[in-house]
Amino acid sequence: MKTNKRFRRIITVVLCVVVLFTIVPRAKNIYELSVRKNELLQQKEKLTQANQEQQQALAEIESLAGVERIAREQLGMVKEGERAVVKVIPNQ
Repeated sequence: MKTNKRFRRIITVVLCVVVLFTIVPRAKNIYELSVRKNELLQQKEKLTQANQEQQQALAEIESLAGVERIAREQLGMVKEGERAVVKVIPNQ
């Protein structure tokens, strides 16, 4: 009887050790992947928002009003009949 109980305990301990060595690393891996997934989802959300802002800026630039604004501000262009105003900066 004692040998039977002892054998069962040994088998139980061996099975627990085997389970421990097979499940714990996998559980750790699953946890790390879950953390990485959350980080990537947050990064994706930020990039999606930045992309939307860039798309909106592009749409503004490509509109007629945007093209006109760029032509006036950066290229100094004026409409027909308008006078160009040139800023003069005195020498210091």
